[in-house]
Amino acid sequence: MPLADQRLSDITKALSERTPTPGGGAAAAIAAALGCAAGAMAARYTTGTKYTAIEAESLTLAELLTQTATACLQTADEDAIAYAALTAARKNKDPLAIAQATAAAIAVPAQLLALCAQHAAGLAAFRPRCNPYLMSDVNVGIHLLCGAGRAAWQTLLINQPNDTTITAARTHLAALQLAEQCAMEMGA
Repeated sequence: MPLADQRLSDITKALSERTPTPGGGAAAAIAAALGCAAGAMAARYTTGTKYTAIEAESLTLAELLTQTATACLQTADEDAIAYAALTAARKNKDPLAIAQATAAAIAVPAQLLALCAQHAAGLAAFRPRCNPYLMSDVNVGIHLLCGAGRAAWQTLLINQPNDTTITAARTHLAALQLAEQCAMEMGA
């Protein structure tokens, strides 16, 4: 059953078990989904009479974050599938299958890291215009996305990506750091 269809208590129990999946990659993806959801809520509350000038932007951001949260939950399952394929390929000692499975095991966390950086930066840019009563929710979204992105980085590293992938990932890590600094600032 997909992780998105399971109860949170069942997911956390499964994460704590001595099983290969779900693992750290799934945890990172779930944290990213929660970060997107928190940001989407804050954007939806930045609508109405007081926010007429940015209502369309707020609703667009909310919808984008909601869609990304759903995609992140799917990524949690993709991570488990990629890891299972890599484990099977290594067990069979098939060089071609190992190479293909390794590429997939690298692609999943690399994509998650990129999504986290993109949406943490988007929330940081939205923060000054956000409904001030929802500022903590925007900050929670940013922090969850930053933590999820760093967790994805760890999952990426274990699979020994090439230098091009590492360079791109470091760019995303720098964007996460900037977004998190923004979230640490007092006030809007």
